[in-house]
Amino acid sequence: MDTSCFSVTSDISLESYDGSRGVEGSLIKQSANFMMESFWGVEGASNELLSEQEADLGTRFGEIMGKRKLASNLILGKMNDEISGLVGVEVGLFDLKTNAILNYKTSDKMLTDAVASLGPKQRRQFKDSSVDELVGELPDLQGNFEAVAVLANLCVSPKSRGKSLGKSLCSEVEVVVKNWGLSKIMLKVEEKNDAAKALYEKLGYTVIHTDEDSTTIRPDTDNGTFKEQECAMLTMCKSI
Repeated sequence: MDTSCFSVTSDISLESYDGSRGVEGSLIKQSANFMMESFWGVEGASNELLSEQEADLGTRFGEIMGKRKLASNLILGKMNDEISGLVGVEVGLFDLKTNAILNYKTSDKMLTDAVASLGPKQRRQFKDSSVDELVGELPDLQGNFEAVAVLANLCVSPKSRGKSLGKSLCSEVEVVVKNWGLSKIMLKVEEKNDAAKALYEKLGYTVIHTDEDSTTIRPDTDNGTFKEQECAMLTMCKSI
């Protein structure tokens, strides 16, 4: 597991974990617990809800056999060795025709299928290509998609708010994305989430698309699962 750590303030530090090498299960579990309380606002979440959240983080950042095709990083803010803030960032595909950010699994499958459709000689040609190069040159993807970094799940614990931790987490995302060789960061935020929109706008993100018929998920504490809910969703973007 590849990790970098540095201080933000005298009592808060950031730890950046390379998901392409796999974040260990115990840290994924801690992050899932933190998200249930600080992102979803659910204290004492059921094992079923925690399991779903843990599985999602594990898919994107956890340990797997081999190495991920698409880079990802889990960035934690810590105070007294406890998680006080969190954000994830991963490489995904942006559909230029529909203005949709494809999720990790879909992006990974599309890249895999596009490479698999080539002959042996062509596959060797792209063996050491970056994701950005693959998307720009593979016939099935060229002109239809763009490789972007996708920011998600930004959250800060109530006791750590007002200390610019959210800004610091997003700044570290930019450092990670520049190291990946990408120039755009995108995110999705509900249109009615004024606090999140204000933060992202302050950080230089602008709205590039509005989907009035989108869906989001909410924890269903009665049934121990997540359920879909209709909403208007904004796609925001920042060039770095």
